[in-house]
Amino acid sequence: MQLKANRLGEMLLEAGLIDQFQLDSALSMQRNLGGRIGSALVKLGYLPEETMMEFLESQAKFSRISLEDLEIPPELIAILPAEKLKYLLVVPIELRHSGSEKILRVAMTDPTNQNLINELQFASGCRVLPVLASENEIRQALKNNLPAEPLQSPEPPAENFILEQQGVDFSDLPGDDVRVDRLLEVLQEKGILSAIDVERIKFG
Repeated sequence: MQLKANRLGEMLLEAGLIDQFQLDSALSMQRNLGGRIGSALVKLGYLPEETMMEFLESQAKFSRISLEDLEIPPELIAILPAEKLKYLLVVPIELRHSGSEKILRVAMTDPTNQNLINELQFASGCRVLPVLASENEIRQALKNNLPAEPLQSPEPPAENFILEQQGVDFSDLPGDDVRVDRLLEVLQEKGILSAIDVERIKFG
């Protein structure tokens, strides 16, 4: 069977595993929320993921791989940006060289998606050979192998930030309502608030 770009839905329909209504519903979900047609079919409850994978494995002759306990070398992960791997839901698993050509084996949920393969080849500069893996295993492999995102420091409250930028020593301000009044006075002195603004805050 010759595979065209993103033909998975049509293949499943032709095989009698889904009907036209289910395919149309999944396509609508894909258009509205993004993602893959196979994932939409599974989330809508029309087709078990295992059934879809077995179908792809038998009909399209794609090799299936288990990503459980997979450890990916950092240099292999670095071939594609982490955000792209998560967005496209793919995992690079092996890089080989054949003469001057680089061949990258990539695990994905839908190896029939030629548009995805083309995008990966363009981004990596390698010829991509797709292999089949479940969505859950791909997500877990990415979680286990991608570097942790750096923690971001919380931003200071807006009023404190303004006062610090203006060189105001906040440590001398008193507490409770007096502190609020003093804060308003400082903001007025710095020209940040007008007298009308202060009146509105106090009595509005």
